[in-house]
Amino acid sequence: MTDPDVVVIGGGFAGLIAGRDLREAGRSVVLLEARDRLGGRTWFRELPGTGVKVEYGGTWFWSELHTGLAAEIARYGVVVRPAETVSSMAWLADGQLRSGPGVFADLQRALAPFDQIFDEVASRIEVAWDVDRSALRDLDMPAAAWIAGLGLPTEAADFLMAYTAAMGGGDPTRLSALGILADAVLLGYRFDEAFESVGESFADGSASLIDAIAKDVGGEFRLGAVVTRVRTDDRGVTVDLADGGQVRGGAGVMTLPVNVWSDIAFDPPLSAEKRRIQAIGNPGASTKVLAVARGVPPGFLGAGWPAALQAVVDHREMPGGRLVVGFSGVGGIDPTDPAAVQTALRAYLPESEVLTSDGHDWVADLFSKSTWFAPPPGWETGDAGAQVAPEGRLAFAGGDIAVFGAGWIEGAVVSGHDAARAVMGFDA
Repeated sequence: MTDPDVVVIGGGFAGLIAGRDLREAGRSVVLLEARDRLGGRTWFRELPGTGVKVEYGGTWFWSELHTGLAAEIARYGVVVRPAETVSSMAWLADGQLRSGPGVFADLQRALAPFDQIFDEVASRIEVAWDVDRSALRDLDMPAAAWIAGLGLPTEAADFLMAYTAAMGGGDPTRLSALGILADAVLLGYRFDEAFESVGESFADGSASLIDAIAKDVGGEFRLGAVVTRVRTDDRGVTVDLADGGQVRGGAGVMTLPVNVWSDIAFDPPLSAEKRRIQAIGNPGASTKVLAVARGVPPGFLGAGWPAALQAVVDHREMPGGRLVVGFSGVGGIDPTDPAAVQTALRAYLPESEVLTSDGHDWVADLFSKSTWFAPPPGWETGDAGAQVAPEGRLAFAGGDIAVFGAGWIEGAVVSGHDAARAVMGFDA
């Protein structure tokens, strides 16, 4: 068999976009994926016992803000479910549950002391982000410590902790305040607004776009291809596989999650900056709970701290009830235990009943070892260009290291485009 022009490592959005762009540019491509499916940390599959498929991984986006993903959706005519507007809310803070029509106004009043702080921080981020992020190092600290140091009323601080754990995707003691703030500033939303509308989703699942892109990649897909070593030289890239196989290409694209890099021997070693972020790792560890429940109002949102689920979102109608999506960045809830999920849900909806629940442990998953990217302290004020820069004839992409949209499908899409352009520039 003739060696391909490019070996793409990873079959998530970043790898598929890079592979598709390279094929369109006339390059031959072999794509290696360790799992038995494509999609990476998106996974549209059946919720057991329901006969209905749901998103176990990445779900939401905003077409207006995520323009790279929006372009792919338009290109393939993928049907999008409109943004889900929250019409009822329960808010747990300072040990009290607030519900009813006045909750949004209560939340906005509680956050009023934070508004000026946010505006000042936003101005700093807008000025420094693309110029000199080192000027923001005072914000690149554990989010929990930053929130505690603001001197806010307890209910406001509790909401920010709930937001960080749920939307940030992990333990607030391990996530960077700068990372949480920058996402809001650069994408143009405020924390209370993010909970008012969780965004659009794929009407037929993320697989509808994954499958469409995969068809255009063409070439050769190798599922179950676990990469153990990547060697680069002046002539190309050699990839060794766990089954003893080997693939050689004129160039390569690495799209695997950062927490998996330590399972791969890079020869020569990665750059100092990539080794630094590899050592820090992605602390994204949110448990995503998928439950079918009764007694959940359409358009419902729950947010709270402390709570077993820091956020609960009504997603859509399901046979027998509503599909509820819950997030626990800290607390260790078992999504496969309906009784535990029901107890957590009743913190917001005391009369609710969980019929079934499930989830996937992305942290224990050997091919991700993390959920979506959640910047830790010290990441955002590093050298972002070096984190994603090619090394030899090996380009890098992925939702963890994307310069824009990290943690979102958008980041994977945009970085996939960038990696393909980098490969095409190797021979320019």
